[in-house]
Amino acid sequence: MQLSAGVRYASALVHDSIVTPFDVRPALAPAVTLAAVAPLQHAWAAQAALDYSRGTIERHDAGGSTVDLGNVTTLAFTVGLTHRLHSGFLATVAVGEIKYLPSEATGVFRSGSGSIAGIASVALAHPLPVGQRAHLALELRYDVHGFTTPALRQEGFTSAQPVHRLTLSLRAGGPKL
Repeated sequence: MQLSAGVRYASALVHDSIVTPFDVRPALAPAVTLAAVAPLQHAWAAQAALDYSRGTIERHDAGGSTVDLGNVTTLAFTVGLTHRLHSGFLATVAVGEIKYLPSEATGVFRSGSGSIAGIASVALAHPLPVGQRAHLALELRYDVHGFTTPALRQEGFTSAQPVHRLTLSLRAGGPKL
């Protein structure tokens, strides 16, 4: 088992311009991932991971003002492969699904959170020289998924908005590849 904890940045969920441009996006948020990793052959490993994050959604206006729109939890389940690179880095590629779970049915979530969306992820991790027995590593993960809700479709947003997320975390555990 591997446990990762860190901080996540996400791009805008919605960008629009009624009178002035604005974005609706998650604030920096904590992220935790639990992964089951099974070693394969030749420095490869299969993994299944459950990713959890909870934070606030904010509206950012062009003039610089910010409005808190409530909390949202994201849950993602991915499956993928990890491989040890010659430089000592570990590279992971994964695909799966993500679901948004808002704390309130308001704003972009006023008609619900919509369906589960597909997600693709790549990560690079580097083992830290300390804590070798715990298999500590610093990991940078990038993922992308589409975001839409019934309320956005009702307002004329016909396609999902791509959301890019970066997560920097400390990872512990898992097999040594």
